[in-house]
Amino acid sequence: MTSIRQPRSVEAATELCERWATLDGQIAEIEERRQADIAAINADADRAATDLIAQRDKITEKLKPWWAKAGKELTKGKRKSTEIGGCMVGMRCGKAKLEVPGKSSDMVDELKGKRWAKPLLRVTTSLDAQAISKALLGKHGPKLKGLGFTIVPGDESFFVQRTEQEGTRT
Repeated sequence: MTSIRQPRSVEAATELCERWATLDGQIAEIEERRQADIAAINADADRAATDLIAQRDKITEKLKPWWAKAGKELTKGKRKSTEIGGCMVGMRCGKAKLEVPGKSSDMVDELKGKRWAKPLLRVTTSLDAQAISKALLGKHGPKLKGLGFTIVPGDESFFVQRTEQEGTRT
């Protein structure tokens, strides 16, 4: 890697920008090749695995009803799974979830009036930044400004970006 100096003229900055654009183009080509190679490797792996996955799924399909009959005997009713032939075989329960009778909003209304249900309800209130920013420019602006609300402009940041040239892809 060669030494890069801070430009002292527009001509020197132009040379650096041209170099930057060339490097960015080369990086984009490398990334494009990488993505094409990854896609080709994934397609090859998918083709190679298709029959294997089908066989595995067929075996699972045959083991499931067998386990329903033989599982309790193999685990002596104490477990839901066991190791057989290098595999864990058995049943597992999904995560339990709350079933709400009817509409959730109706149940919230039902529980709101009950003192014992207060810890079961969650109330969240937050500022709507977009609405407040808009209101700062309207009739309530002075009141909001009196409370300390202001619109802060975004931070300025330096950037370099390759410009699109006619007939090229980025």
